Amino acid sequence: MEDEKKNEIRSIIQTKIGNRNFNTMDDSLFKFIFGKEERKHFTIDFLNSVLGGSLGHRINDLEFRPTEQIPSNKADKAPRFDVACRLDSGELIDVEVQIANRHNMKKRTLAYWTYMYSTGVRAGEDYEKASPAITVNILAFSIRPKPAPHSSCSIRYDDDPYEAFSEDLRLHFLEIPKFLKAARNRPFSKMTRMERWMAYFAFRSNKKKQELAMCDDVISKAYDACDVFFSSMEERMKYINSEIARMDYHADIKDAEERGEERGMERGIKIGEERGEERGEERFAKLMQILTSQNRNDDISRIITDKAYRQELFCAFNI
Repeated sequence: MEDEKKNEIRSIIQTKIGNRNFNTMDDSLFKFIFGKEERKHFTIDFLNSVLGGSLGHRINDLEFRPTEQIPSNKADKAPRFDVACRLDSGELIDVEVQIANRHNMKKRTLAYWTYMYSTGVRAGEDYEKASPAITVNILAFSIRPKPAPHSSCSIRYDDDPYEAFSEDLRLHFLEIPKFLKAARNRPFSKMTRMERWMAYFAFRSNKKKQELAMCDDVISKAYDACDVFFSSMEERMKYINSEIARMDYHADIKDAEERGEERGMERGIKIGEERGEERGEERFAKLMQILTSQNRNDDISRIITDKAYRQELFCAFNI
C-alpha cells in the first residue's frame, strides 16, 4: 500500500475508533482485555461460558502463563499463544483469536495443544501428573460444514464413540460467521452467556455494542476496557497498524486470486485451442482415410480448401 493511501486508511480507522466501530478480535486488543491480571475476571467469565458443559465444574480463578515460548532447539518452531493460563483446578488453557484464514487451523491447533500439554509435565515428574490441556479458538471464518457456531472434540475410540480415550485433550471452536447467520436478529436478552460473548466478538458497530452492553454488565465493562486500550497512543497505533496489515494481506490475496483466475482463463483458452486443433486433425485424418478408401479423389481435393463442404462430410460420416 502506498504511503498516501495508508495515511488515508489510518484516518478512516481513527474515525471508526472514535465512533466505537472497532474490531474486538484484533490480536493486541484481545490480549489487553483477556490476558491481563487486572482484567482476568473477563477471561474467567468467558471461559465459564464456553467450557461450562465439558469441564464439569466452575472456574473460580486462574493464573496466566507466559505466551512467548522458547524452543529447546533453535531449529524447532514454538507457538506464541494469545492467552495462556492455568485454572485453579489445574487445567491448562490456550485461547486464540484468528481473523485471517490461512487454511491451517486444524494442524495449528494440534501443534499448539501438543506444545502446551508436553510442557505441563516438568522434568523428572511422572506422566500421571500431566495436566489436561484445552484450546479455545475464536475464528472469523468457518472450518466445518456444519451450521453450529460452537463445536468441540476430544479423542474417542473408533469402536465406541461414547468412550473417551482421555479427557486430557479438548479442542473448542467458536466460528463467528456461523453465529452471525444464526443469531443476527435474535435479541441479546434471549441469548445464552456464550452467545453474548460471541456477539461481543462478532459485532463492530457502536449501535450493536450499546444494545449488548445494556443487557450485560460484564460485557459492558469489557467495552469500557476497550476504551482504556484506545486511550493509549501506543496501543491505538498497534491496533491501527495491525488493521492496515490485515487490509494489505487481503488485498494481496485478492490480487493473487485475480491474477490466478486470469492465468487460468488464458491457460484454459490455450488448452482448449490445442485440444481443438488436435481434435480437428484427428477428424480430418479420419475423413481422408474414408475418402481414400472410396477413391473419392475429387472430394479429397475439395475438402482441403472448402471448409463448409468438409463440415458437411464430417456430419455425413458422423465424425
